[in-house]
Amino acid sequence: MADPAQLRKRLKAAIEAARRASATRRERATAAAREYDEFLETRAVPAFRAIANILRSEAIFFEVMTPSGGARLVSDKNRDDMIELELDTTLDPPQPLLSVVQSRGSRVLRTERLVKEGSPISDISEDDVIDLLIDQLKPWLG
Repeated sequence: MADPAQLRKRLKAAIEAARRASATRRERATAAAREYDEFLETRAVPAFRAIANILRSEAIFFEVMTPSGGARLVSDKNRDDMIELELDTTLDPPQPLLSVVQSRGSRVLRTERLVKEGSPISDISEDDVIDLLIDQLKPWLG
């Protein structure tokens, strides 16, 4: 059997390491949330609006919604069809996540994809968002 004093010492060290790691993760999450808010306001929402305006001119009607902490492109034909951008806080560090929801009769298909995997939020450009939106809009463009 292990010596109780040694066991206690090891356990206390593990607790302290976990607390330090948790504090560091919270700091990264807070910094990512600040970067994401700036990204959303200056690059993502303008990209969503530009795409919606061009689609409208082509008689493909999508509406842009900007719920707190996200952007959403919603089809006027079927309100269940949408492309949504949000911050995935389950990742470390958090990353912008694009979710696509398509209704096919009674089936609902949902796919998720990181906007630019492995890149800091500050490195994601408006063109990156536009390229991803165009790629994900293909089912509605035909």
